Amino acid sequence: MKSTHLVPALIAILLVTVMLLGGVIYAQSLERRYVHALATLRLDLNLQGSALQKEAFRQPDLLPVYGSSETTDYSTDYSAQEFFRAYPTGFATFEVGGGGMSCLNIAQQIAAIGPDIRGKKVIISFTPTMFQKEMVITEEYAFLFSRLHANELIFSPYLSLAVKQAAAQRMLAYPTTLDKEPLLHFTLDKLAHDSLFNRALYYLVWPLGRLWTLVLELQDHWETTKLIWAQGDLMPVVTRQPAAIDWPALVAKAEQEQIPYANNNPFGFDNKIWLKKFSDQIMYKSPDADGVVMAQLQQSAEWIDLEILLQVLKELDAQPLLLSRPINATYWEEMGVTAAARQTYYNKLRQLAASYNIPVVDFQEHEYDKYFSIDSVSHTSRKGWVYVNKTLDDFYHGILR
Repeated sequence: MKSTHLVPALIAILLVTVMLLGGVIYAQSLERRYVHALATLRLDLNLQGSALQKEAFRQPDLLPVYGSSETTDYSTDYSAQEFFRAYPTGFATFEVGGGGMSCLNIAQQIAAIGPDIRGKKVIISFTPTMFQKEMVITEEYAFLFSRLHANELIFSPYLSLAVKQAAAQRMLAYPTTLDKEPLLHFTLDKLAHDSLFNRALYYLVWPLGRLWTLVLELQDHWETTKLIWAQGDLMPVVTRQPAAIDWPALVAKAEQEQIPYANNNPFGFDNKIWLKKFSDQIMYKSPDADGVVMAQLQQSAEWIDLEILLQVLKELDAQPLLLSRPINATYWEEMGVTAAARQTYYNKLRQLAASYNIPVVDFQEHEYDKYFSIDSVSHTSRKGWVYVNKTLDDFYHGILR
């Protein structure tokens, strides 16, 4: 009698499995078909899901870029997403980012890509001011938190226990993101408080965690499929227009276009930003400015998170480029921050990158370039974007290694 019931149960399980596999294959076919069109859009889906990101890494003519507000906040035809939209030199960017994006967020996103990132180029973008905070603001981290990405990292079969333990300690610093994730919270706690007993518990719950992660991956494919269906006739048209780029001439053109938007202050800040945030401030040199900035740079937990990110990239065998923006030296000197204090940032960044044999471009030579950035936190101007785009182009084509 029992065997009589077992056969239908097995058949039902087989049918469900076949249906799920068929659904995934269909979803992946849609993702592959439309990933280039969707690369031109800034999708909130990419902040929570990974299906399109994985597909982007499979495309030889897309360059994934992960970053914070420096990639998204200043709308201009010179920004990378717009500049490379028509594949002028053979590729376009696939950008994943948003204001407040931290290295810990990005580490989870990269971990979620898994083996699809092996041997693939990827850009990690940020600004110096990220490393002047004790830690990322809880609300910003929580807003960009993805339970899929977090579970992918912690239950990854491709990452070492050491990197998971380091990530767990940092993820526990944001407990509100774990309120509705009991399994993840439990696992993070066991990883962060290392002992033989806790390791045993981790390995015991790992299969359950991996199964739950697979469920989240299925949900991600479903959400991506719904987004593609919803686009319908609104799906962007992909155009490819090869072009020869005269980079020096483009730099000069972009600077001339930037000047009228930054002519009411001595720092090259965007006029509107200056009037809104800075014009009513009294500029003065603080005798403690150097000490404060150096202490902030030394103590910021963002360095810990950056190292976790670099460990994830190394263990997944990616080919990353760290892309910083320069400090606006003229403004920070006005605030009393000397070159010696600013050098602390560049030194720490270069030393950490060198320890993982990862190339870094920090544009320090543009610290005094008035029109490279538009504000005190180094968001990129039209002119600055030309230099950034040249760097992306060189990296994609193997000129920059």
